[in-house]
Amino acid sequence: MKLHLSLKILIVWSLGVCGVVASAQTQEDPPLVEVELSQDNLAPYVERRDNSGVYFGIAYEGVDLKNYISVLDGVNQSYASIFGSNPVPLIRLNVDYKYNTALGSIAAGIDLGTGQLSGTVNGVTHDLSLLKYGVGLKWTLDNLWTEPYVAPYVGINFWQMGIKEKTPTDNFDMTTDFGYNYTLGFLFQLDWLDYDSSKTSTWDWGIENTFVDVYATQYAKTMSDADPNTETDFLYGAGLRLEF
Repeated sequence: MKLHLSLKILIVWSLGVCGVVASAQTQEDPPLVEVELSQDNLAPYVERRDNSGVYFGIAYEGVDLKNYISVLDGVNQSYASIFGSNPVPLIRLNVDYKYNTALGSIAAGIDLGTGQLSGTVNGVTHDLSLLKYGVGLKWTLDNLWTEPYVAPYVGINFWQMGIKEKTPTDNFDMTTDFGYNYTLGFLFQLDWLDYDSSKTSTWDWGIENTFVDVYATQYAKTMSDADPNTETDFLYGAGLRLEF
């Protein structure tokens, strides 16, 4: 079947118009989208930080319960006679909500720590484990400079402690009454070591600061005289803290 010449011209013209329209549509500029940023990630910390934030930390401290007395197997043995000078290696996790002020920041949150230690006396092995859980308060001077290169802080924790001790023939298991420990420490910012990566972390993950946390702490007795004596000398700890 042969098409009439005029019909051929009409078809060609129609296809041409469609091509021009399609081309115009594909070349049309896309609509503009305005993105409003909540903060300037490149600004100094004291300028970019919000009114509040969150701390997440993991730390290690050696807990030397020098006044702890074991009563297992009918024999009173001191902590030192069983475990020597070895502390219980307590691994701590903590999460805090922080409120930023002109005088630094105030943080409140939860703290969980656990650790285990083994020792031998008179040929008998003793296994001692601790589980500490509670709440804490911290005041941190993190706005002394435009960036918190060094941020001193003080804190106090209120906790209960699960204490378990066992030998092959005996065991002891209890949860103490409430006790407390106070802390003096320093946060050392790591962001300046790799500026570009730290800004990428702020943009992608909301990490405002990465700190090394170095501190000293001291435990007091609990509120019950029936509990094992948890009083200690100053203990030392260190860890990593992230601010979001």
